[in-house]
Amino acid sequence: MKLAPLQLTDYFVVSIRVEALADHDPAKPQNLDVANLQVTEQCIRSDGDHPNRFSVDLVIKQDALVGKNLPYAYELHMVGFIEVRPGFPADQLQRAVETNGPSMLFGAAREILRSATGRGPYGPLLIPSTTFFKSADAPAAQDPDSKPPRKSTSTRKAK
Repeated sequence: MKLAPLQLTDYFVVSIRVEALADHDPAKPQNLDVANLQVTEQCIRSDGDHPNRFSVDLVIKQDALVGKNLPYAYELHMVGFIEVRPGFPADQLQRAVETNGPSMLFGAAREILRSATGRGPYGPLLIPSTTFFKSADAPAAQDPDSKPPRKSTSTRKAK
């Protein structure tokens, strides 16, 4: 086993809201679809003597949608802290943090939402996995009905 060059060193929940939807029919299949999931992330490089430390701000939101058989509406806002090992190639740092940082935090968020819904009337919800990888030569595809995501702004300095 080898230690990964990026480590999620800590995280916390800023806010969480979970609502059981009264019109959900447990006898019918759920309409869980990653396209309906609103996910925004922001990566910010830390100030000071630690240029390889970043904070990741992540919001995951699913609203009640007409015509969709969804068990819950929810919004989870989290902040995580990423540390990159010294010597990591500088030309790969930005992309590695913007892809892997939110991905690691998203895994924790999935478990938090699963736990928060576990005692709900429709049982635990496991949101679909997603990727934060963006092709270097093509902009990320976006659902025209979705709100524009916040841009990753790793060049900004965190206080």
